[in-house]
Amino acid sequence: MRQINGLLFLCTLFLFTSCHGQNTKAYNDAKKLAGQISEKTNIPGVAPDEHIYMKATVDGKSWTADHLLPDRDAGSNEYRVQGAGNGVTIGFYVYTPHLHIGSEEKFKDGNAVDLILDNATVFYGGRKGRFVVTKVDKDGFEGNFFFTATSGSSTGATPVEVTEGTLRFPWAKGK
Repeated sequence: MRQINGLLFLCTLFLFTSCHGQNTKAYNDAKKLAGQISEKTNIPGVAPDEHIYMKATVDGKSWTADHLLPDRDAGSNEYRVQGAGNGVTIGFYVYTPHLHIGSEEKFKDGNAVDLILDNATVFYGGRKGRFVVTKVDKDGFEGNFFFTATSGSSTGATPVEVTEGTLRFPWAKGK
């Protein structure tokens, strides 16, 4: 059942990104459906502490995630880090094989940061910026990130600058 709920959530997320911020009935319906799926599936999340956190400055304002989704897929080479709080959701992938201090992920097409602002009608992709690993230990990894996100739509949305990002996430079980 969890796999079906997760699949429904991913399909809805795909529908979101396909809408590219269009203020249409389909977009509004997709947003409503995603909210309902999230509520009904009770997607697991973790409150931040000293072992798991995500913080940044979003358009000059301090932001701290109050809901984190650590990756549970120990078999994947890519670890999804995602945090949400105060109307902002940030998520991206970190390539984990041979991860070490100084490892760098450049954000670009095919490896963009997902940025969702709850009060916006567009979705943003961060294709300029990077994530740099600052610590790797038996419990997880830490790093710094920054990016400039654009809407990718013709709505003329202003780019969003995310700076001074820091995070710590635990390893998925079995990694």
